Amino acid sequence: MEKIPYESYQEELVYLRRYFHTWPEVSMEERKTTKYVFEYLQKLGLEPQMTGEVGVTAMVWAREEIRGRCRTVAVRSELDAIPVQELNEVSWKSREKGVMHACGHDAIIAAGLVLAKICVQYRESLPVNVKFLFQPGEENGQGTQMMLDAGVMENPHVDEFVMYHYVNDAPLGMELHRGASTAAIGSVFLRVQGKSAHWCSAACGTDALLAGAKLIEAAHEINSSYQGKGPFIVGIGMMEGGTAKNVIAGEAVLSGTLRACYLEEYEKIRGIFLDKICQIEKETGTQIQVEIDEDPIPPIINDDDMVDLGLETGKQVWGEDCRLVTQLYLSGDSAAYYFRLAKGIFMVFTAEKQGEENYPLHSGRFDIQEEVLWKSVAALHSFLMREDILPE
Repeated sequence: MEKIPYESYQEELVYLRRYFHTWPEVSMEERKTTKYVFEYLQKLGLEPQMTGEVGVTAMVWAREEIRGRCRTVAVRSELDAIPVQELNEVSWKSREKGVMHACGHDAIIAAGLVLAKICVQYRESLPVNVKFLFQPGEENGQGTQMMLDAGVMENPHVDEFVMYHYVNDAPLGMELHRGASTAAIGSVFLRVQGKSAHWCSAACGTDALLAGAKLIEAAHEINSSYQGKGPFIVGIGMMEGGTAKNVIAGEAVLSGTLRACYLEEYEKIRGIFLDKICQIEKETGTQIQVEIDEDPIPPIINDDDMVDLGLETGKQVWGEDCRLVTQLYLSGDSAAYYFRLAKGIFMVFTAEKQGEENYPLHSGRFDIQEEVLWKSVAALHSFLMREDILPE
């Protein structure tokens, strides 16, 4: 196979990443992004298909003599940004107030498009069929089910699934997990019903905000005292309640998240929190409506054989900077539902900016070292170009 000049695609990758960064769109509203992706794929000579008002798929078939016998690999790229005000002062700063690609999806879209371009340009040596999935609504969890309902894992049947993300918590490189690579994640919703009264008649009221504060304290107690086999968190991110400064709050609404790297741990922690909620009800005299997901988004479980292949082909690009990691993280992704239909792999590309402070995902100052772009595309394409592709 001829040597592919992956680095020569860097200029286009940077242009695309910065374009999408400038014009972000939130979950399930990625219409301009979808239009751009659709037209780009058309210009490659492909026949992209819409999956609804937003979202696109496109097939790059292997050469005719093997396309009916070789595997089909899906590559997913997410389209959505998040409701965060950008604080970076760069020429490609978001022009949409309160919306930013603070989770690296701008880079993911760029990489997905250029990967499709390379697959088309080197189709004659491509040993697999590749189905590109440009998915809306990853951040709010709605896009995966929409894509599945549209039948993206069939016609042709998808044998393997590839997804990838960018982070900036380590120098340039590539990371893979064996087994679980994300957490089980569920939503927490609590509505506390108390009794309003004037503070001058405090004995006549039941303070919903006090119960809410105790619920937050209970979550922190679990986080500090429970000893499990992996990372977990019970987090309350919002509490709303009260109508006036001189009125005891009659209602409070809390929402948050429960995350654990193992489903059995999720179930145990959920049970502990439910017990504490019942106890707080009794202590405060309130009534608490509880909604904590019984069926959370499951962890993404990497296929062992695909991890072995990912390490082998990744090292061709990254050398020793392609590494197997054991630390589990509490991020989650509804892409886990794709992994139930095909064996899969989740690649993480690390892109810490050297010599300056790096801000985390979902921060208004999140950014990446752009050199990661061409190297990540090289790693993805090298993974697709492996030799062992014909089913038994």
